[in-house]
Amino acid sequence: MKILSLAAAALLSAATAQAQSPAGCVQVEVHNVRPQQGQLMVAAYGDAESFGKTPLARMRVAAGEAVTTFELCDLSGSAVALTMFQDLDSDGKMNKNLLGMPTEPWGSSGTPGSMGPSWETGRVALDGKPIVVKLSQ
Repeated sequence: MKILSLAAAALLSAATAQAQSPAGCVQVEVHNVRPQQGQLMVAAYGDAESFGKTPLARMRVAAGEAVTTFELCDLSGSAVALTMFQDLDSDGKMNKNLLGMPTEPWGSSGTPGSMGPSWETGRVALDGKPIVVKLSQ
């Protein structure tokens, strides 16, 4: 009887976890958000060939607090690379200076370099753990 109740508890726990985070979804935690200014423009890429061209998913999220969290769905595969920027003026594009450098906060999953993200530096495992992105100042 005890074995049956442990098995039932395990099944219930698994069902609860699936209900909280549907298949193909991941929690994203964004740091250094300028609170209540514009929106976060998010793109998720599934491989090196599509990176910067054809995202698996796109999303606009209202900029909340300095640490903003949201769920991103429609993902597949074992890895993903996220890119995002905070569209401070809500014009739908990343503003840049005369040299082409971003003037709005930007970020990527993984460990982006100072020259911007790539598939190699932005790729993170889709393993159920939240993805953390730190926006530039």
